[in-house]
Amino acid sequence: MTALTNNFNASLARLKKQIQASRLLKWWLGELSTMVPVWMRSSELTREHYVLVALDQISAKMAKPEVASPRVAAITLSANQALRKTITLPLATEENLRQVLEFQMEQHTPFAANQLYFGYSVLSRDFAAGELKLEFVAAPREAIDAATKTLLVLGVDVRAVFPDEQLSAGRLLNLLPAARGNAPSPLRHGANPWLAALVALLMLAALVAPLVIKREAVVQMLPLVDKGKKGAELVTAVRRDIDDRVKQHNFLLEKRQMSPPVIQILEELTRILPDDTWLSSIELKDRKLQIQGESASASQLISLFEKSTIFSDASFGSDAIFKGQAPNTQRFKLTIQLRAPAKPASATSAPSAVPAVPASAVSAVKAALAANLANPASAAQVASAVAASMATTPVASSSQPASGVKKP
Repeated sequence: MTALTNNFNASLARLKKQIQASRLLKWWLGELSTMVPVWMRSSELTREHYVLVALDQISAKMAKPEVASPRVAAITLSANQALRKTITLPLATEENLRQVLEFQMEQHTPFAANQLYFGYSVLSRDFAAGELKLEFVAAPREAIDAATKTLLVLGVDVRAVFPDEQLSAGRLLNLLPAARGNAPSPLRHGANPWLAALVALLMLAALVAPLVIKREAVVQMLPLVDKGKKGAELVTAVRRDIDDRVKQHNFLLEKRQMSPPVIQILEELTRILPDDTWLSSIELKDRKLQIQGESASASQLISLFEKSTIFSDASFGSDAIFKGQAPNTQRFKLTIQLRAPAKPASATSAPSAVPAVPASAVSAVKAALAANLANPASAAQVASAVAASMATTPVASSSQPASGVKKP
């Protein structure tokens, strides 16, 4: 148990140091890569991916090397053509190791950084001491650039420069910078192309599947939408028919309320006219009342009519007053306008109120619509039911009639 605890603590300590060194992601990916089947792993680059040409053999008179795709050309350096050195640096420099080596180039070599091509490989990491040990290899640029130009004239593009010692040990240490040393992608080998195609296919399916599902849902909803639309049109037609029947039902009531009854006009005339006045003719036309008669005080009649609740704008004609037949009387001809009827209170408070419909008519509409909304023939049944109900029931539902509906 103690040994297990110690191993666990040691593992945690190593993990902590790896996190501090900003290499957690690399470690995690490395652990995951061991779980992937061998046939699915990407093929790592080996010397078989390159056509190797020794630096000593390159000359303007040499034959062109045969480089067939996907292989590329690489120059190899012998031991006396490269500088090899083991360097120890702080562990924190691993993130920017190449920049650190360029800055310290004159400390480790007799050349400046712009005179060398160099590469490195990490040999070990000492977390306890916080040190990083690496193998540093450099070569003069002049000889490599001349060889590269020679091969370029022959139509061969050089992608890598490898020291023989590292190449023999199985390590591909490319001295060219990343801008020039683009090696063939390992994704072009093994099962990676098929995996990439499968991922692309799955991504395409993930994008298309929701659209297909939504389209099918819309197609299934179209019949329901059409049925609902027909039902809405039927309800609108029935409502319009009900409104027309309500207007017909209230037509006479509205006409009656537009002008007071004749009996009311006669009663008001009897109340207004004084006892020394009598009438010989009364004519009512288009809300205009003309009266003729004799009175002992005809000039005072206008003021009497202005106080009336149903009369207004009383006036005499140019020659409407002259001497009457009886002594001390005047014969007159008076024109009077009838006042406009007062609007119901609900007309101002709720101008858009829906006409009240009898409960029996509403029940008939609901029953007909519940029976079959989608059947156009039901419109006639609904209209007939409403008409039969309204024929026996007056359209009134409150003490104050709604706008457009008059109490009988």
